[in-house]
Amino acid sequence: MSTDHRSEAERLLASADTAIAAALEKDLPIEDQQHAAVLTGILTNRALGHAMLAQGQTAEADVSALRAALIAWRHVVAHAVAWNISFAETDEQHEPWAELALQLERAGLGITADVDAITPKFGKDARGVWKPPTVQREEHLRYCAEMPSPWSDPAETPDATQQ
Repeated sequence: MSTDHRSEAERLLASADTAIAAALEKDLPIEDQQHAAVLTGILTNRALGHAMLAQGQTAEADVSALRAALIAWRHVVAHAVAWNISFAETDEQHEPWAELALQLERAGLGITADVDAITPKFGKDARGVWKPPTVQREEHLRYCAEMPSPWSDPAETPDATQQ
């Protein structure tokens, strides 16, 4: 059975309020006033215990909400970084997004693995998108220069085994 500690604390404090009123009642015998004062202390201590437990319940709910918000934030940021580094046309467009990922990594909030998982959905190489666009273009041109054209004359194409 789950206890609503906040409601229980409020109920006990209301009872303590009634008990302290009785303790302050001058018409009651002194023994009853003392008994009401002791009862007030007991009820107040129990109410404080429940209030502290209620604070823990709130903290758990807050942590859970923060965890869900962090997961959603991470998802949004990872997609934004993946999209922007995948389709950056200049180094100036690429650099801030790569820098954001680097700073998040340094802060312990790395999204590199998330970005690497997302970029193939954009038809991009997960390792290549981290390189600036100028480097990507140079590598592509170097690759194209090394690969023979399927339309070229085989006699004109140097055999790699002869080199």
